Amino acid sequence: MAKVDYQLAIQKQKSGLQAYAALCLVFLVIVGAYTYFKWVDYSVFRAAIASNESVIEKLEQDVVNEKSDYLEKKSSLEELSGEIEGNLKTVFPATDNYTELTRAFDAFEQELNRTNSPFVISSIEYQDAQVDPDGNYKFLPLRMNITSSRDNFAKFLRYVETSGSILDNVRVMDIQSIHMSFGKDSGDSGDKNNVNFSVKIHAYFQNI
Repeated sequence: MAKVDYQLAIQKQKSGLQAYAALCLVFLVIVGAYTYFKWVDYSVFRAAIASNESVIEKLEQDVVNEKSDYLEKKSSLEELSGEIEGNLKTVFPATDNYTELTRAFDAFEQELNRTNSPFVISSIEYQDAQVDPDGNYKFLPLRMNITSSRDNFAKFLRYVETSGSILDNVRVMDIQSIHMSFGKDSGDSGDKNNVNFSVKIHAYFQNI
């Protein structure tokens, strides 16, 4: 009888151990599954963080590039604005500025005048400045006497006609009248191609 009880006790003990082992196995499976899924989540989160860091880095670089581009364009615009403002002071000055106008005519004369194609300004006579009847601007009347080849005469007309361009930086003016005579045959073939002319011009400036 005692032997039977001992065997039953052993059997119960084995059954308890098996049940405990099964519980441990289930626990390990649960822990493993939990760890696996948490690792998967961690990997996803880690990948997302890495992706976000890459996006943030790209955005930061884009900001740097945009700022650099903006500063470069701003500098170019400021430079262009300053250049236009400076040219405007020459094209449409605040005063009659006849000294600079004379220098501009001298520079134009030096640019064109050649032995076989002359352009010589013999005189410039400035008159008193006047105000436009509507009071919008003022103008400086002047008269010039010039000896020129026919080609240079045409260039002078274009010079005055296209004046006022900010890009060309030429004082705005126009021709009021012109009197001309062509060279006569004096045995010198060059004289026959020359033009002697007197031109009256209005050079404009601001009424301030």
